[in-house]
Amino acid sequence: MHNGKQDVENRVKKTRKQKTKKITNSKPTFKSTDYQQRKIQNNRLNKIKNNHYPHYPQPLYIKTYYMKFTCLRENLVQGLQAVMHVSGKNITLPILNNVLIRATEGLVEFTSTNLEIAIVSEIRAKVDVPGSFTVPARTFADYVQLLTGEQTALEVTEKGELLIDNEKSKTKIKGEGADEFPIVPGTEGGATFKFNTAVLREALAHVVFAVSRSEVRPELSGVLFHVNGEQNKGVLFLAATDSYRLSEKKVAVQNEEKEREVRIIVPARTVQEMIRVLLGVQEEITEIVVSEGQISMAVPGVKIISRLIEGRYPDYRQIIPSNFSGEALLDTIELTQQVRAAGLFSTSGVNAVSLGFAPDDGAVTLASASAQLGEFSSAVSGGVTGGENTVLLNHRYVLDGLQHMDTGKVRIQVVKGDAPCVFSPDGKSDFLYIVMPIKQ
Repeated sequence: MHNGKQDVENRVKKTRKQKTKKITNSKPTFKSTDYQQRKIQNNRLNKIKNNHYPHYPQPLYIKTYYMKFTCLRENLVQGLQAVMHVSGKNITLPILNNVLIRATEGLVEFTSTNLEIAIVSEIRAKVDVPGSFTVPARTFADYVQLLTGEQTALEVTEKGELLIDNEKSKTKIKGEGADEFPIVPGTEGGATFKFNTAVLREALAHVVFAVSRSEVRPELSGVLFHVNGEQNKGVLFLAATDSYRLSEKKVAVQNEEKEREVRIIVPARTVQEMIRVLLGVQEEITEIVVSEGQISMAVPGVKIISRLIEGRYPDYRQIIPSNFSGEALLDTIELTQQVRAAGLFSTSGVNAVSLGFAPDDGAVTLASASAQLGEFSSAVSGGVTGGENTVLLNHRYVLDGLQHMDTGKVRIQVVKGDAPCVFSPDGKSDFLYIVMPIKQ
């Protein structure tokens, strides 16, 4: 019994020794062929690193681009010039000081905004890596203007810098990601109006100078755009006033949307940007879209999107006289020169110049006086009809209106000394300018 138990124990010990010996003498678990292949691969990499095979592709470092494109320097300058005027020094939101660069297939977009107005321009480019990035608008635009050569390569790498390569020079501009840049809203589904480009540009310039610079009445700090679907169909009325003078211009609508009723107030800054963009446009037709609280203007390569001013524009047509007691038809250039001369002797701050209508003499007399400088008087000959009248006007307001008279003769109509004085180009009915008299 004892011997049987001892035999069992001896067998167990013998088995344990055999297993331990087998485990101790075991080889690596991977196959010999895998080991050899790994050794060969390591040798190749070492030889590549030691430049034994310089012709062999060396996958030691792969450069990562977040955006990369090449374009003509001239196109780059034009694209930036179209948008850079909107961005400025914004302490609250520094990202608004930047211009957004977005590269897509065959096109590069530049966007700048101040949250009230946004301008988007696009240029053609060879885009190798699509992407988006923002850099300081003023620095970027000023530097690009100094570049030479035809081609310019731009790329953004993982270090967050815009590298500009222009053959002879390389520059890095620090920027920020595009995630925090405001989203520019669209104007889809709005009323679309088309205008002759040259006519629209001229019309906007004829009214924007008369807007109010004061924020007391925000509705007067913009230009009224009014299309009446029932009366004066197919005509856009543009009007601006600061309560001391009024300018109104009519523009013909070129498409079927002229039947719709639209009455909006566009900020003066937006109108000024429209004029600037339209100066370089060769396209004959310009499109304007009006949607809820927004307006956009699109020309080839540039689009302007702006908020509208809330409020109701005053019914300015109530102050336009319908009957006059006197009228004069004068040479525009001569009258302008004499008003400027009279302004030199007007009292500072008042800027008053007297216009006297003398039908018997066939002339309008101009007079001004200053206790410090002296006196001035002159007469401008022309066709004067009606009764004798004298009106006291601000010479600066008069000059602003005369500068936009595009005819050789200007027509001046008066009611009496304390009523509005109306200026209009001879032979045209699409523009009128009103100056309120100075109370004596």
